[in-house]
Amino acid sequence: MQIDGETKIVAILGDPIAQAKSPELFNALFERYTVNAVLIPLHVPPAKLGAVLDGLRGVANLVGVVVTVPHKIAAAAYAANLSAAARQTGGVNCLRLETDGMWSGAMFDGIGFVKGLDACGHVVRNRSVLLVGTGGAGAGVAHALVDAGAASLDLFDSSTESLRRLEAALRSRGDATLIRRSAPSAQATHDLIVNATPCGMRVGDPLPIDLTGANPDAVVTDLIMKPAQTRLLEDAQARGLTTHPGRHLLENSVETMASFLRLVP
Repeated sequence: MQIDGETKIVAILGDPIAQAKSPELFNALFERYTVNAVLIPLHVPPAKLGAVLDGLRGVANLVGVVVTVPHKIAAAAYAANLSAAARQTGGVNCLRLETDGMWSGAMFDGIGFVKGLDACGHVVRNRSVLLVGTGGAGAGVAHALVDAGAASLDLFDSSTESLRRLEAALRSRGDATLIRRSAPSAQATHDLIVNATPCGMRVGDPLPIDLTGANPDAVVTDLIMKPAQTRLLEDAQARGLTTHPGRHLLENSVETMASFLRLVP
């Protein structure tokens, strides 16, 4: 990769940011398409998000930003235009800088997650799902699971407000998927178990989900990219359960995000 005065810039904003896999995947994509662009990580604490987004609007060779933990919900408020999925979930994971200096936001977590499951042969339609974590990524995944025809969706979050917001949004859709509150514990009825919390990024984090009562045929998934093998996935593997790491979500959405940023066809 060669960076010069004509290189287009994409940034990924997060706190923490060391776990981000987007630079690796996006920059490989740019090389594959021979696009003169680069994605760089920016460590942005929540209190600085607004100032950073406002400042980046003045960078003429910046095409947009990727948004990761914990900014997905907050960043949506800075977008003048939102995609249907972003409006539905209330969060964004990508902001495109328009020629008028305004942000357009979109959410690709859900479609990337479901595409990743499908690519690995894991069926969503008519399945029962436990989803722990109802923030930006969790909300995106929840709506996509409903779109994909999940029979039921059991939700848990330590934030009652976040849980209430997603529960209300899902029920207002009027789909056939049964929406319920749950404990962060796998049941024998759950076919798919999803960790959409950041719990597992740091050494010493507790297990976000109790797998003691899990269905032996269940698929256990984690949205965390780094470490690739979280404590939850290690626990699932030790119990003989099928695991699905977080990289599949990003691998199945990076090209769509780059297209949204108008960097690839």
